[in-house]
Amino acid sequence: MTQRLLGFDAATGLAQWWLEDGEGNWAQKASQHVDAVLDLNREAQNHCDPYSGARDVRMVARIPLIVIAKWRNELGVDYWNRDHQDKVDELLNSAEWRWLRTDGGLV
Repeated sequence: MTQRLLGFDAATGLAQWWLEDGEGNWAQKASQHVDAVLDLNREAQNHCDPYSGARDVRMVARIPLIVIAKWRNELGVDYWNRDHQDKVDELLNSAEWRWLRTDGGLV
């Protein structure tokens, strides 16, 4: 199998790959370095006030783009669609995705 890097965004750590198996089959793959985001989330959970100075905005999560794509492709949840907000909140409140949260409360 051969892989070719189509693009890499240094700001997000998101890479796009083209894969071929030599028999005419191909696929596209995305990957992302998320360690820095997860470290920030862990630090925020332990030491940060999630509210803005005016207390009118609360940061509840930092979600890597690769996770947003995974939710869309595997769960049918479109983070960018306002009609899916309840499902996004449900995912963020679940134990499985707690590492995306930046505070200890619920959405």
